[in-house]
Amino acid sequence: MAEKQESGERPAGDGNAMFSFSQATEAIEKLRSVVDQASKSIKDLTQASEQWAQEAQERARELAQQLREQGERAVGTVSETVEHNPLTSMAVAFAVGFLVASLVKR
Repeated sequence: MAEKQESGERPAGDGNAMFSFSQATEAIEKLRSVVDQASKSIKDLTQASEQWAQEAQERARELAQQLREQGERAVGTVSETVEHNPLTSMAVAFAVGFLVASLVKR
């Protein structure tokens, strides 16, 4: 055995150690690749969710503006109707109030 060591030959166990080290290095590189891909996917998902949130906010603002405009038009229409027909408006208001009071009593 001393002759093998002196001649520069390695024992069989060292070859296995190098093979295991090579496998470990390859596994680490694969793991790094997977981690890089996962990081990129997370970044892409984050950007997509930010874009979706911005679009949702913009759509909500547009919808709120539309509802506000419709409400203002409805109030304007009712106000105009009351101004042109005050007695009829009072009669309708009385009838609605009477119906609501009747329903609440039951």
